Amino acid sequence: MHTKYEYLACWLPSTRLAVGDVGLVARHRFRKLTTLSELGIPFTREADSPISDLNYSSTDYVAVTSDARPGASASDAVSHLSISFARSGATLFQASGCVLETIGNLPALEAALRTAHEDGTWRLKYVVVTEVVRTGPTAVLVAEHSGAQLDLQVSTGGLTGLLPVADATAKCQVTNRLGIAADVLAPAGATPLFNAVQLRKRLLGQYELVFRSDDDDDGVSDDDDSQGADCETGDPDEQNETEMARVTWADLARDDTDGPTNERALDLRRH
Repeated sequence: MHTKYEYLACWLPSTRLAVGDVGLVARHRFRKLTTLSELGIPFTREADSPISDLNYSSTDYVAVTSDARPGASASDAVSHLSISFARSGATLFQASGCVLETIGNLPALEAALRTAHEDGTWRLKYVVVTEVVRTGPTAVLVAEHSGAQLDLQVSTGGLTGLLPVADATAKCQVTNRLGIAADVLAPAGATPLFNAVQLRKRLLGQYELVFRSDDDDDGVSDDDDSQGADCETGDPDEQNETEMARVTWADLARDDTDGPTNERALDLRRH
């Protein structure tokens, strides 16, 4: 997922994020604490930008089949949709109506965060959400093991597009669920992908924003955290930066100690 889209995966994918959200990262997950606005830190927001529909599946390990007959599009017609997985951790992700929300003028944000850090408002372990992909109907499925399968009874009229699983989320019923680590069906949309930045100290002592989706952290100094404390503030809570790059929903699903995740809007069970 990260390699294909260069975004971080939000868990749960239906969690609502917004640009300017501020929080911590633990076990590869973003936990919101506050917002830039609540902290009194100014930022600008770019105009929303529509982007293409998103359709991802683990290559050669995910199959989607349907018994819908060509031309059968009556609103009350029912079909069956089957999604099968041939590998543990295999993932299917479909989302339509996607819009990119972005913070603008990052140099100005960087300067504001430096000032906030100097006056003790901003801790180096904080990250701020700078980009969010907001979607329409969305489906995220992750296999727990090879041979996993999810079967849905759906409205045939909802299978006319290129994203059959996402399109089916508005009117569907699960008829079989085998070996699925996580299934998130969000007919009202979600914010499944995001990017975030963190204020870090470079080798020459200059504080700069680092994109948390970057793999390359060369030039980032850990001096602030060398004794488990921030050199400037003496804050014992400052910790080493958490690596968020290349984390997939499969990783997050396996990290979920509460067991398999089955999240969908309550009204789906009434269709």
